[in-house]
Amino acid sequence: MTEHHRLKEGRITTDVPRVRLASFLRRGGRPVVALLACGLLVYFLQGVSRGIEYHPMMRAAREMPGRLLWLSISFTMLSYVALIGRDACALIYIDFKVPAASLLLASFCGSALDNAIGFGTLTGKAVRERVYGALGLRTEQIERLTLFIDLGFGVGLLTFAAASALLGGSALARLLSISVILLYLIAGTLLVALLSLVVSGVRKGRRVAIIPGLLIIMPVPTVAWSLFVLAQLDLLGASVALWVLMPAAGIGFFSFAAICAVAIGLGVISRIPGGLGVFDTIVFLSMAGHMPHNKLAAALLIYRGVYFLLPLVLAAGSLAAFEMSREVGARTPMTGGRVLMGVDLLAPMFLGVLTFSAGVMLILSGATPAVDWRLTALQSVLPLWAVEISHLLATLAGVLLLFVARGLFHRLDGAWWVALIITLLNVALSLAKGLAFGETAALLFLLFLLLATRRQFSRPAAFLRQRFTVGWFTAIAVVIAAATGIMFFAFRQVPYRHEIWWQFEFDAQASRALRALLGASILALGISLWQLLRTAAGRVKLPTTKELSRAARVIRRQERSAALLALMGDKSFLFSRSGNALLMYAKRGRSWVALFDPVGPRQEWLELVWSFVELAGAHGGRAAFYQVRPDGLPVYLDAGLRIMKVGEEALMDLEEFSLQGSQRYGLRQALARGERDGLEFEILQPSDVRQQLTVLRRISDAWLAEHGGHERRFSVAAFEPEFMAAQGVALSRHRGDLIAFVSFMNTDEQREATIGLMRQLPNTPTYAMEYVITKLALELKGKNFKILSLGMAPLAGLVRTPLSSQWHRMAGLLWELGGPVYNFQGLRGFKNKFRPAWEPRYLAASGTIGPFISLIDVAALASGLVRRSPAA
Repeated sequence: MTEHHRLKEGRITTDVPRVRLASFLRRGGRPVVALLACGLLVYFLQGVSRGIEYHPMMRAAREMPGRLLWLSISFTMLSYVALIGRDACALIYIDFKVPAASLLLASFCGSALDNAIGFGTLTGKAVRERVYGALGLRTEQIERLTLFIDLGFGVGLLTFAAASALLGGSALARLLSISVILLYLIAGTLLVALLSLVVSGVRKGRRVAIIPGLLIIMPVPTVAWSLFVLAQLDLLGASVALWVLMPAAGIGFFSFAAICAVAIGLGVISRIPGGLGVFDTIVFLSMAGHMPHNKLAAALLIYRGVYFLLPLVLAAGSLAAFEMSREVGARTPMTGGRVLMGVDLLAPMFLGVLTFSAGVMLILSGATPAVDWRLTALQSVLPLWAVEISHLLATLAGVLLLFVARGLFHRLDGAWWVALIITLLNVALSLAKGLAFGETAALLFLLFLLLATRRQFSRPAAFLRQRFTVGWFTAIAVVIAAATGIMFFAFRQVPYRHEIWWQFEFDAQASRALRALLGASILALGISLWQLLRTAAGRVKLPTTKELSRAARVIRRQERSAALLALMGDKSFLFSRSGNALLMYAKRGRSWVALFDPVGPRQEWLELVWSFVELAGAHGGRAAFYQVRPDGLPVYLDAGLRIMKVGEEALMDLEEFSLQGSQRYGLRQALARGERDGLEFEILQPSDVRQQLTVLRRISDAWLAEHGGHERRFSVAAFEPEFMAAQGVALSRHRGDLIAFVSFMNTDEQREATIGLMRQLPNTPTYAMEYVITKLALELKGKNFKILSLGMAPLAGLVRTPLSSQWHRMAGLLWELGGPVYNFQGLRGFKNKFRPAWEPRYLAASGTIGPFISLIDVAALASGLVRRSPAA
């Protein structure tokens, strides 16, 4: 579906074209800080690198003995095995079992992504949400698991640093130029405190204050000590993997390990992906006085490839291989449908990361010199103009891959085709610009990944049609800035002259790099400005009669009866390409809020969710999905949305419902009193409701006057004559006079019914509504309905615990103290009289604080006070 069609079906009109400058400035604070930090880091690294020369450093990297590389890889494997064990401990801690294949998938892929990238939606937590969420792990359980892993890593890191400092002793003190006694005092105190913390809380159920205000329930001793030991193995493996690559020096391993632990910790705190620059600078400055600078820099460069990049490549390759095995029908250990869903959610994420990395590689390659002997060999094969053009085009292709990567995250087929073509062309360009064999191999591997995962990219949209975020532009700007700094470092021996810009010779590599980087900067700036200067959104208009009829046909073909709220006419529609599925939504401020999951065949959900996210993003808004069900959460996680529980829906199982047993005593009493007092029950079919609208309106108005004076809308039913006339209505009469009614919705499938309005006259007996709903449930059961939904109880089930998220704590407090504003507990208490099953409902929204703002806008939409524009 093109954006033009999506906007048309989304009922969007543009008032006047305008630049989204104000919105950009509002959200530009963090990117500006990131760019300033990058600039300072590049400037600082320029100072640090004065003792490093580019060509000797690269020669040292190429001459690294193979046995040391394999040793480094072996200890990297030890570190990642420990990380897998850490996940296993965390799953035992939250008492959730997963298949071994799912554990390996989530832990290895999550750890690889976390170590290499580790920010935004590209984190180990995001991977675990996709894999474990597909297996039924709830959001709050994933929060507990993630917190447990993070705390285990933090305690393990501090312990490893303190123990290494004690073992490093006087050598480390001399290295840091501090007193040995002071070093022992600090490290010993820290180690004793940490071990005391672990020992004192190993009994199951013991609450320990990690930091003021944060309590954690410690696991059983076996799990606690296992996690502790695994954290040490992880850090030991990571430290030794770098140590074996280092040139010989007069410093012991434990002194080095302490420095390495501090560098890892500061890299994590910096929030820079992989601690890039921070970790390397700390290690370099600490070791520079004891090792040759060029060899030290080469070791750090190789370590980046071994510990950070290699696991990421292996994870992506494993996912691609699994995709290929599915295509040919081969059986694998991971044949469960829910595990397959987890793999489906991960493949585009990893391919997007590697495509972005390939773009970075091409840009950096364009900014650095080629190997001399390769250029000499190329000189006898290709003319100069072919080398110049290949160098420039390969660098520009790297910029395009940075933009294409976002489309791959969104599963766009247009992005897949562009990535495939660019990668294929660059296989030839990388050879033609300087026989870059390593670069060619990396591109061939990316080509393999693209072909293996073709099935994942089926959304028909051009990649430049999507709205890019300011954060994405910032990342691209950081790449260009870093490439500029690396270029100045690589060619620092070449004096600058104006003539250098138009020097065209085989050995004029500085000239080629300058031209290529200038072209890359212009292309990146041009695409960014074109994106930022696109017109913004207009108003969302109400649906026309034709659109309502079209929506009704879709809704009545499926079984989820609550979807009939779409026919109230207060929500707009977004239809799938086939027209067999839809989303209903409304807009307030910058929040674009879809109600419920998509309506229609499940295979069309992913398309609709992505289309809606892009529709909101294309107009400077945030996408939110309100009251989505647990079984649909993987779709929203795949779209990069955050999940928050907002309440629970009361579902009566009519097949099991009866008036027998002590738990149904209250309902039996309500029926008995109603019959004794002369109450009568009747169900009006939709064809008969219109004749009673006047009487029903009188009861509704009287009820509204007593309860606030205006109708609520959006997520609840309202008394709209046309909407009411299409519903079933259960009536209660007293001596012939109508005193209460309940409207209910059901589709042509007649499997599920949902209660809409519950209205009664003032001074009606308190048991009258229980009487009507109980009789209605019995009638629907007799007609072979399976489910009767009593609607959602907001904030229900959000329990405050020591490991609860901030949202759970705030919501729990509002649940307990918010009675004067909204009767949260009273509503759940009334519905609980019917002994329903309570099923959680969630909000999925984009952004960090987006879910909280979206909730405010949902409350405003539901209040009925938000005015909507009439249809054109």
